[in-house]
Amino acid sequence: MGLKDFTPETQDLIAVSMLSGLGITDKIKDGDIEAGVSQASKLWAALPEGPGKAGRHNQPYVEFKRFAAAYKDAGGTTK
Repeated sequence: MGLKDFTPETQDLIAVSMLSGLGITDKIKDGDIEAGVSQASKLWAALPEGPGKAGRHNQPYVEFKRFAAAYKDAGGTTK
């Protein structure tokens, strides 16, 4: 990617690249964040598997409800 820093903008680019690599950006754009988060949690340890589910890895994770609220607050839409 040719990135030279770890600024918030760069971290966003890395996140988009990771999500794109998993093939879930269209699901997220379509508002199906439940499916997107479930798939992304395979790679992204801080994400839950879905509503009412824990993360896949043995470490702290954000609850789906909180994740969905932050996504909506940032302008995202859900089904």
